[in-house]
Amino acid sequence: MPDAPKHVRRVYLLSIIHLLVSLMSMIGMIALKLSFLGVVWGFIMLADLPISPVAYLVAWKYSWLAALWIIVVGTLWWYLLSRGVEFIFDIFKDRGTVAQPLIPRGDVDGPDRQNTGRWRGRMG
Repeated sequence: MPDAPKHVRRVYLLSIIHLLVSLMSMIGMIALKLSFLGVVWGFIMLADLPISPVAYLVAWKYSWLAALWIIVVGTLWWYLLSRGVEFIFDIFKDRGTVAQPLIPRGDVDGPDRQNTGRWRGRMG
């Protein structure tokens, strides 16, 4: 995809991070020498708060299903959040040109500075 715009790739960033951290913590739970990575799972459950209550309910009987829920649906959740943020940014980005600039051209530094970059008033 050489013609794809750069903002499309940014949409996948949070979901890829979620997927990689989730898989890393699962490896930490399975491998005994990497058990310190399993602690990350608690943080993933907090980060996926709208998704994780379902996993908490299911985990009592079917822990593998709860883990699969967090990995798959949590990754989808972060993708949808990224798409929503992109949509909001696109709304504000496409508003057109500004009718009047916020700072007029002749008054860049303010009335007391006279475009020198230094304030000429009294201190204190």
